[in-house]
Amino acid sequence: MIQIPTPEELSKGRIKFGTLLVRPLRKSVVCAIPRYQVEDGSYCYGKFDSREQALGFCEQLYGGRINGRIKEGAASV
Repeated sequence: MIQIPTPEELSKGRIKFGTLLVRPLRKSVVCAIPRYQVEDGSYCYGKFDSREQALGFCEQLYGGRINGRIKEGAASV
């Protein structure tokens, strides 16, 4: 069975989730709501509209369900 790591709060709103990093993106003129990005240092997995969506995606990656269906609109590039 795969062990899902516990999210660890870092500085500036960043969250370490195992080898993944969830970080908030700067607000822009086009998008005034905070968005989050999931990355592992060499690859970006997408942008998310909420922190909960980003963490849910991280859980999917660690749960081995990445080959399964991901909710439509969960990530935008």
